[in-house]
Amino acid sequence: MLGRTHFFVGIATALIALRPESLPVVVAGTGAAAIGGVISDIDSGTSTAHKEADKIVVAASLALGAVIIIEYNFHIGIYRRLLADSNLYRIMTGSLAFILLCVFGMRQPHRSFMHSLLALFLLSSCVGIIFPEVTPYFTIGYASHLIIDLLNRKREKIFWPMKKGYSFNLCSSKGYVNKMMMIAGILISVIYISTLPYVQEAYAAMLAVLGLN
Repeated sequence: MLGRTHFFVGIATALIALRPESLPVVVAGTGAAAIGGVISDIDSGTSTAHKEADKIVVAASLALGAVIIIEYNFHIGIYRRLLADSNLYRIMTGSLAFILLCVFGMRQPHRSFMHSLLALFLLSSCVGIIFPEVTPYFTIGYASHLIIDLLNRKREKIFWPMKKGYSFNLCSSKGYVNKMMMIAGILISVIYISTLPYVQEAYAAMLAVLGLN
């Protein structure tokens, strides 16, 4: 499937499965799920894949940047929860390990290491070192990517380093099913987040601060 489909399906799947109970968790968890949903497509093998990898890096960076901007401007408590679960040494160690794994993955053929259960485990472990509370969101977002890619015609080496790839060969990665999944992911994410009471309260408070309410 295309990157934008993985982005929204990852978010929707994590939100429905985990049902975040506070504003800091829904914001940080949504960002983690979005990154988990797209990051495995940074692997490459052709010039076209390199272009797609660049888009994935941008999408993941935007998701992380959005969380940082929201926390910086509205002080919803993400930073406080991060430090309560972690420390600077853990953040630096986990981030370095995450980056090194991604660099290794970028040099591998498409749908090999980065589309494997091993990568899912290793990268989720890195997130667990950095920010344990959002690890389930990242893991579910990542797992959703691996699962829906199995629907495509191109084989996925989900048990890498084993050479055999798997595919259900049910649909094209750019066809009708992809488009419907993306639309469903967007609708579920928007409806779910917008109906959370604490999100509605935060939105009303923000409008009041801006003098728009």
